[in-house]
Amino acid sequence: MSDAVTACGSTARETLGCELAAEVLRSSGRLRLRVSGASMLPAVWPGDVLSVSRRSAAQALPGDIILFARQGRLFAHRVVERTIHQGAAYWITRGDRLDHHDPQVSSRELLGRITSIQRGHRRIVPRLSFWGRIASWILRRSEFCTRLLLRFSRKQEFPSVAP
Repeated sequence: MSDAVTACGSTARETLGCELAAEVLRSSGRLRLRVSGASMLPAVWPGDVLSVSRRSAAQALPGDIILFARQGRLFAHRVVERTIHQGAAYWITRGDRLDHHDPQVSSRELLGRITSIQRGHRRIVPRLSFWGRIASWILRRSEFCTRLLLRFSRKQEFPSVAP
């Protein structure tokens, strides 16, 4: 699969944290999560905070970003296709920077739909623009460009101070 939304699944404590986040979303219908992975670059960056809503998740369509739970981890990936099989809905997803689709997401795994992205002091609506598609295409094919982009963004975010 790919990078998780939060540091979930590698230890019992992290798995429990992900289960708790999923339960909060199921019971309250809303959740905010900080992203740790880079699989959704350039639309979602490590450190971004995702606002997730349970209410309209089942109607998620291609282009939407959904949050789903799998193997004790949480993932936020873009819907590529929504299908109906034997009366049940399934979503085919993929991280914007990844070159392969995830295994289909069932309604049981689906937790919510991303309604906004908080990046610093900016609130962003999660849409993939024309330039975003081009950047995703480049990042999907070049690990070097991804590393360069992440390094450059860290230097801009945390400028060094001379002693």
